[in-house]
Amino acid sequence: MKKQIIIYASVLFLFFTAAIIVLQFMRLDMFHQWFPAETAQGTPVETMSTDQDLPEGEQLNVYVHKNDTPLSKDAVENLEYAMDYAKISYKEITKEEIKNLSASPYSVLVLGGEHSEEWPYEEIRSYVEKGGNLYIASRFINPDWNELIGLKDVEDFIDDIYGLTFVKEVFPGYMDLDSDSELFSHSIADVELAESAEVYIEAEDHPILWSNTYGDGNVMFWNTTSVTEKSSRGLMLQALSFLPPTFVSSQAGIKVMHIDDFPAPVPSGTTDVIQRDYDLDIEDFYSDVWWEDMKRIGEEEDVIYTGYLIGTYQDTMDLTSEELIETRRFPMLYFGRKVLKEDGEIGIHGYNHQSLVTADEPIDPEYGYRPWKNQAEMEDSLHRVDDLFDYYFKEEDIHSYVPPSNVLNKTGVRALHEVFPNLEAISGLYTGDKETGAFLQEYEPNSEFPSLYHFPRISSGYGETDEERFVQIDAIANFGVFAHFIHPDDVLDPYRAGDSGWPEMRQSYEDMLHYIHDHYTHLKGMRQTDATKKMKQYQASDIAVTYQDSQIIVQGDGLLSPSTILIRVNDGSLETGSFEAGDVKAFGESGTLYQVTLKQPYAEFKIKDEAL
Repeated sequence: MKKQIIIYASVLFLFFTAAIIVLQFMRLDMFHQWFPAETAQGTPVETMSTDQDLPEGEQLNVYVHKNDTPLSKDAVENLEYAMDYAKISYKEITKEEIKNLSASPYSVLVLGGEHSEEWPYEEIRSYVEKGGNLYIASRFINPDWNELIGLKDVEDFIDDIYGLTFVKEVFPGYMDLDSDSELFSHSIADVELAESAEVYIEAEDHPILWSNTYGDGNVMFWNTTSVTEKSSRGLMLQALSFLPPTFVSSQAGIKVMHIDDFPAPVPSGTTDVIQRDYDLDIEDFYSDVWWEDMKRIGEEEDVIYTGYLIGTYQDTMDLTSEELIETRRFPMLYFGRKVLKEDGEIGIHGYNHQSLVTADEPIDPEYGYRPWKNQAEMEDSLHRVDDLFDYYFKEEDIHSYVPPSNVLNKTGVRALHEVFPNLEAISGLYTGDKETGAFLQEYEPNSEFPSLYHFPRISSGYGETDEERFVQIDAIANFGVFAHFIHPDDVLDPYRAGDSGWPEMRQSYEDMLHYIHDHYTHLKGMRQTDATKKMKQYQASDIAVTYQDSQIIVQGDGLLSPSTILIRVNDGSLETGSFEAGDVKAFGESGTLYQVTLKQPYAEFKIKDEAL
C-alpha cells in the first residue's frame, strides 16, 4: 500500500511538473515559434509574349502640346499620366509641328487651355475639318474658336462651381456629385452651346464636358480647371476614348486592402457605442465581432488584408524590444496570426505612430507629432519594431511599409532602406495636400532607391461618402487599381464614426466592396507584396494595337497572363463571347465599351458594322 501511494504521488508530481513546464513553455511563446501560422506563399506573376510582326493598319497617334501657363501645363501633364498608366503612347510636339499634322480618324491633337491665340488656329481648324480629332484639356475663351469647338456664344469666366452631373455614361460606376461636394471646384467659361455640341458632363447646369463634330473630325472640350486634379485622370482618359472610331486602353486588375494600426495595442475599457450595440469591452469587440465580420466580408468579396504593425502609441522610445515583445503578446499572436491565416501579410507602420520626419521636414502641426532627432534615431526605433515582428513571425519578412498619418520624407525613406533590406513597397497617398507633409506618390520606383516601389493608396474609410467612391471609380477607369485602407479604431473615434456604430459602418463597408467585386470582376484581391509585383510587371509590359476597318489586333510582350483591356467602339460594335484569344463582354450601359480578357499575347477582335 505504501508503495502504491509513493507511485501515485510520483505520478502526480510528474503531472504537475509537466503542466508547469507546458504553461511556462506557452508563456514564453515557444509554442507559436515551433508552430508558426500558415502563410500564403504568394502568387507568381505569369506573363505572355508574342514575336509576330505588326500587321498593316492604323495606330493611334496622340500628339500633345502644352504651353508654360500653369493650367495648360498641369492639365496636359495630368492627361499624360493617365495615358502612361493606361499604356497609351503619345508624342509631345511644338507649335510649328502642329502645322504639319496629317488628319486621320486615329490622330488626336491635345491642347491645354489658355493662350489659345498662340496656337495656329487655321491649321488646326483644317486638320479637324479633314478628319482629325482635337482634345482641349482645359477651358479657355476665344470667340474665334466658337464654331470649331461647338459654341453659339461665350461670356466671361465663372468661378466656384461645384459637383458633377453625368448626362452620358463616361465609364460605368461614376456617380453624380451634388453642388455641396468639394471634390471638384470648377472655374468655367460661361457658354451657350451650338446645336452640334453633345454634352457628357454638367455642373450646376453648366456644361463641363462636351463633344462637337466639325467637318469630318471631332472635338472634345473640357470647360473646367478641375482637370488638374489626380481624381479626374480616369475621366480625362475615358473622354479621350470617345474621339477615334475605336480605342483600346489597358488595366492592371489589382485590388488591395490595407488595415493600418493592425496589429496594434488594444485600448482597455469600452466606448458608449460599443457598449450600446454589443455590451463588450474593446478587446472582445475586436476579436469576437469586428474581426469576424472583416474576415467574412473579405472572403465573400475577394479581399485579402495586409495589416500594418505598430508597437506603441507613445510618442517616445521608452519601450525596449524586450518590453514590446512582452506587452504585445495578445495582438501579435491573436490578430497577427489571424491575418496570416487568411492568406494576408503583415507590413510595418512603425515603432510608434510618429511620422518619420525631422524638425526641418514638413508636417501639419495639428498632428501634434514629435519630430525625430535624426536618421539614426529613426533606425533605432525601426530596429525595435523589427525585433517585435521577427519574434512573433520568424517565418516572415517585411516587404511593405505605410507611414503613420501618411507623412514621410527623404530622411525616413533612407532609414527604412537601411533597416529593412527586403522592403519592396512604400504606400502613402495618391492624392492629398503636400504642404502638410503628406507623402504623395505615383506608381513608380523611388528615385533614390529603385528597389523601393511607390504603391499609393487611393481611398480610405468604410465607404460612407460619395467622394471616396468617386476617386475609387476614377482610378479604376484609368488603370484598374483599387487601393484602399481602413483603421480598426475608426469605430472608436467619435469624429470619424459620428453617431454610427459598427453595424452601420460594417454595412457601408460591405456595400462598397460588394459593388467593386460585382461590377469590376477583373480586379483580383491580393496581398500588397503580390500587388507590387503585378503592378511593376504591368508597367514593364509592351502592348501594340492595330486598328483595321473590320477588326482590332492586340499583341504584346511581357503582358500579364491573363490581361484585361478596355475597348471603346464608337463606330459599330464588338462581337461578344468567349473566344480562343480572349473573352469579350459589354461593359456598362453606354453600348460602346467592352471589357476584354486576353488569354493569348496575339488576339484579333471583330468589329460589326451596325449599318449593315
